[in-house]
Amino acid sequence: MKLLFSCFFIFLSSLNAVGQLIDYEFTGTSNGILYTGERSPFWLHSNKRGRIDEKTYLSGLLSSSANIYLDEETYFKVGAGVLYQDGFTDKIQLDEIYVQFTSPQFGFTAGRKQKEELFRGLSDTNQYILWSLNARPLPGIQIYTTAPIFLNGENYGLGFKASLEEYIFDDDRFVKETRLHHKSFHFVFRNKSNLEISLGLQHFVQWAGISPEFGKLPGGIDDYFDVFTGRAGDDAVGGQEVNALGNQLGSVELQIKTKVNDVDVQFIYNTIFEDGSGLKGGNLPDGRYTFYVEDNRDTFWGTSWLKAFIYEFYYTKNQSRDRLSSAEDGADNYFNNNLYRSGWTYENRVIGVPFILLNDNRFRIGTNIVVVHHLGLQGKILDKIPYNFLMSYRQNYGAKDSFFPEKKQVFSTLIDLELINSNILLNLQLGADINSSTNSNFGLGLSLKKSFL
Repeated sequence: MKLLFSCFFIFLSSLNAVGQLIDYEFTGTSNGILYTGERSPFWLHSNKRGRIDEKTYLSGLLSSSANIYLDEETYFKVGAGVLYQDGFTDKIQLDEIYVQFTSPQFGFTAGRKQKEELFRGLSDTNQYILWSLNARPLPGIQIYTTAPIFLNGENYGLGFKASLEEYIFDDDRFVKETRLHHKSFHFVFRNKSNLEISLGLQHFVQWAGISPEFGKLPGGIDDYFDVFTGRAGDDAVGGQEVNALGNQLGSVELQIKTKVNDVDVQFIYNTIFEDGSGLKGGNLPDGRYTFYVEDNRDTFWGTSWLKAFIYEFYYTKNQSRDRLSSAEDGADNYFNNNLYRSGWTYENRVIGVPFILLNDNRFRIGTNIVVVHHLGLQGKILDKIPYNFLMSYRQNYGAKDSFFPEKKQVFSTLIDLELINSNILLNLQLGADINSSTNSNFGLGLSLKKSFL
């Protein structure tokens, strides 16, 4: 890896010498948080890219990147970032380090790279329900389409988009050296009037690794074929592979979006499935339902007070419990797994939608039966102060075999105000959790960002 990046920086310098267009960026960011409870309010630590945990008071990030343009739409990008944070543990670690190639139709990324923020940061789960911005990115390799590829060669009609990604979990977890396979495929239809409909599938598998109970788990070429196709294993790990090799989970996704007078409108639906019954809809109506509006005009309804709006509804109470066969093979248990006991987490953070919560010792998922209403707004106060406002109402019911005696209701809010935007960027955050079962919690955060290039 060191040799790879050394060669790349030499290549970067040689391009600069012959006059290629290169953009550099170097930024420093620091965050400070105070709160009244033992842990900070939900929105002061959730979806922070793994840079802030529930007990963080201070964090700092130094990051740099360079874009090397081959033409207006084709370029290489190399980047790295170093993170410090206190909290459950004080540590310095790589926030990201990567090489990326982007062209009009295809892209490739190698390393650890933070995901792009979508919906102006208003969504709780960003792109899809299974992978939010809650955890630090995993190291791996990604190959993907950068835009839909239409069969007629035009920018409309019937087409597709796809991705193939391989990662490794390098954190301290129950099954060491767990690998992660991910692929996606979506059909896309777009007409000449800015209406686009996509329907497709996200498929993830945690597989291979070293178990403290069963030793080295299946991880060969034949096993990868089973992982890729979702087939069952050979029962080599004490009967744990009931439905398929490894810990498989996925999502069927429907997205409808259009543009009317420079106003973007989107509707999104994501399911969750962990086996064939969920893929066939046996856990309906579980999933994510999203309605998003973004105004790209100078003013919205004659004023700048509102530029973007999102409403999201999350429901996970079924988990295949309504199936007739659930009494025999059991209900689902989202983001948990008996073999890969650390579940759908990375560095003790949930990878997917953060409304699904860890248990008190932060080892397994403790709350995955939830009903959530989430609202996000962005605009300017008095045409001067940019703001983001998040408000979420949650009903938590516990998890499989550990239901709460009474549902826990939580009302979480965040107001983020941009106070200064000149040589530095200074933001003030005010967050709160109003709980039905415990004391309410309030917090205050300051974020300072400076660009040096």
